[in-house]
Amino acid sequence: MAKRTQMPKSGTASKGGTPAGKPAGSRWLLLGVIAAVVIISAGLALFAIQATKKPIAATDRVGEGMAWGPAAAKVTIQEFSDFGCSHCRDFAQNQGQQLRAEYEKTGQVRFEFKPFVLDWNRTADPANAAACAADQGKFWDYHDALFALQGSSAQAFSTAALKGYGAELGLDATTFNRCVDKKERYALLDKVGAEGRARGVNATPTFFINGQKIEGAAAYEVFKAQIDGLLNAGQ
Repeated sequence: MAKRTQMPKSGTASKGGTPAGKPAGSRWLLLGVIAAVVIISAGLALFAIQATKKPIAATDRVGEGMAWGPAAAKVTIQEFSDFGCSHCRDFAQNQGQQLRAEYEKTGQVRFEFKPFVLDWNRTADPANAAACAADQGKFWDYHDALFALQGSSAQAFSTAALKGYGAELGLDATTFNRCVDKKERYALLDKVGAEGRARGVNATPTFFINGQKIEGAAAYEVFKAQIDGLLNAGQ
């Protein structure tokens, strides 16, 4: 007696595993729509970052390496700073600018920036790039750009971004990009790190004004009082 063929019940899966009434094409279409939404969202986010990013402008500010003011100045300020430190950024954009505006032209004050890297995975490369920019006399413009862009995006300190900042400042691309790629100033970072630890630097920013230690981005009046006291001493 011949066996009777049994028809599949409505709503059950076929032998291939595709639910009845829901073609595989529908799922691929849904996945395609989701992927498109993700791509568009990422593009809009990138566009928003680029739209809010201010152009990096080169200035005529010069210095000796990573310093301003004459080597023989009566007062020397040394700052141990990290480009990923928010307090360092606040100092750079406020008290640091005020100090330079008030004291640079007097010739009695010298300010030295010392790149003290706290997190090598995150801020060694921007510190290296800033030192590379110093080799071409553009440290302070590059310094300001890094602090202005700190935390602006996940890629703010990527290799491509660091090279881009150099291009915007008009640095020689061949020399600068090689310095960035080969991490040519890492030896300097090691040296500054060892110096800072030997002098008791545990956090950034930390300052030494003629050897007198100030921890943290103190108010401008604190720096001014100490500087003026040293300048007026012995008069």
